[in-house]
Amino acid sequence: MKHGMSIVLSITLFMLSAVSVFGQDPVMMLGEKEIAAHQRPPVQFQHEKHSANIDCLQCHHDYDKYMNNKGGEGQPCSACHGLKSKPEILPLTEAFHIQCKSCHDAMRQEGSPSGPVMCGECHVKK
Repeated sequence: MKHGMSIVLSITLFMLSAVSVFGQDPVMMLGEKEIAAHQRPPVQFQHEKHSANIDCLQCHHDYDKYMNNKGGEGQPCSACHGLKSKPEILPLTEAFHIQCKSCHDAMRQEGSPSGPVMCGECHVKK
């Protein structure tokens, strides 16, 4: 019995370390170099806090030809959303703003704790 528990513990510790090695940084700066000169400071994004409460596919999306979300984890947003994108794909800055603000607004309307929606609340000057 003790041997079985040690195997389970070893596997659990390995999986937890793999997540920390291969996962996203807990805090990320959304200051993509693809945006060029920033008008406001980059946004500090609490990835770990968001991923604990939100399905990854909400943000990490990659659609097939039938518009099924097959997931796009591991790719930076700028892989699809460029400074100037194709007409059917939002430019990077607009994609960030719509994604973040619409989610925060929806949570606020539900009466749930929400994140910022005003420019200076996300783009904090130091």
